[in-house]
Amino acid sequence: MAEIILVTEKEYQKAEAVFQAVDDLQTEAVSGGEQQLAEAVVRRAARAVIVGVERYDGPLYEALGAAAAGQGAIIARFGVGHDGIDKPRARQHGIVVTNTPGVLDISVAEHTIWLIGALARRVCRLESLFRAGEFASQSGMEVHGKTLGVVGFGAIGRRVAAMAHFGFGMRVAVADCLTAADLEKREQRPLDEILAAGGLSLYTDQLETVLRQADFVTLHVSATAQTKHLIDARRLGMMKPGAALINTSRGSVVDEAALYDALDGGHLGGAALDVFETEPYRPVAPEKDLRTLDCVVLTPHVGSNTVEANCRMARACLANIAQFHAGKLDDLTRVDS
Repeated sequence: MAEIILVTEKEYQKAEAVFQAVDDLQTEAVSGGEQQLAEAVVRRAARAVIVGVERYDGPLYEALGAAAAGQGAIIARFGVGHDGIDKPRARQHGIVVTNTPGVLDISVAEHTIWLIGALARRVCRLESLFRAGEFASQSGMEVHGKTLGVVGFGAIGRRVAAMAHFGFGMRVAVADCLTAADLEKREQRPLDEILAAGGLSLYTDQLETVLRQADFVTLHVSATAQTKHLIDARRLGMMKPGAALINTSRGSVVDEAALYDALDGGHLGGAALDVFETEPYRPVAPEKDLRTLDCVVLTPHVGSNTVEANCRMARACLANIAQFHAGKLDDLTRVDS
C-alpha cells in the first residue's frame, strides 16, 4: 500500500497537478489549521506531511510521533524559510524537517526587482489614483545608476544583484556576515573575480557601510535570533534621506513600528514589503498601519508563488519524502540539525 502524504490545502492547490501525478505515493489535501492536520495524521496513520509558512506549535508533532510508532516521521516544508516549525519539538518526537532550497530563487529575485520598479515609478499610487478617476501624473525615477544595497549574499541576494547590475545598470553594494577573506576562502577565488561575476561594486561585512550609501536596500537574510529586527530605528536612521527599503526575506528582520516612523516622518522615501512580522498582516500598533501610507507597496507573501516555483517546490518535497521512506536520510535537505 502506498504511503500517505498529507498536504496542507493551500500548498496542494499551488501544485495540484504535481501532487496528483505521483505514482508510488498517495497525496491528500487537508484543510484547516494545525489541529485539523494533526487529526488527519492520526486518522490516516500518516508519517509525512507537507506544510506551508504557517506556525506549528504543538498538536502536529504529537500526532506525527504517535502515527510513526517509532519508525520516524517527516515534515517537508513547501518553501525555504522554516521558522514556523519547532525543530526541537520535532526532534523530541523523532521527526525530521526538510525544506526546498534553490527552487524559488528566481521567483523571489524577480519579485524583488518588480517591487523596486514599483517604488521607483510609483506604480501602485498612480494606479490607485487612476482607478479613482484621476488621470494624474507624478514623477518617478530611473534606477539606472542608482545604488542598490543588497543585505545577504546567498542565492537570492546574488540573483538580485546580477539582475540589478547587468539588467538595469545599477551600482550594487553587498553586505553579508562573512568577511571578504572568508568569502574568498569559501569560493576559492579572489574577491575581484567574485565582484566582477556578480556585478558588484562593493562587498563588505559592515552593514552600516551599505545602508549609508544605498538608494534602495533589499533584504535577503534568514530569520534567526541574530537577524530579528536587524533593520531597527537606528539602522533605518543610517539610510540616506529618501531611500527605500525592500523586504522579501522574513518579516521579523524589520522593526515595522520603526519603519512606519521613518516613512511617516519623511526620512525614507518608500518601502516595499512581501513579508511581515505577523501574517496575515496585522499592524504592530493601530496608529502605525503601513497600509495607510501612500509610499508603501505591500504584497501578501507571494515572492515564491509562481507556477514554476510551486511545481519545483512540490517535486522537491516529494523527493525528500521518497528519500525518507527509502531510509536515505543523508540525501535529505534537512533543516532540523
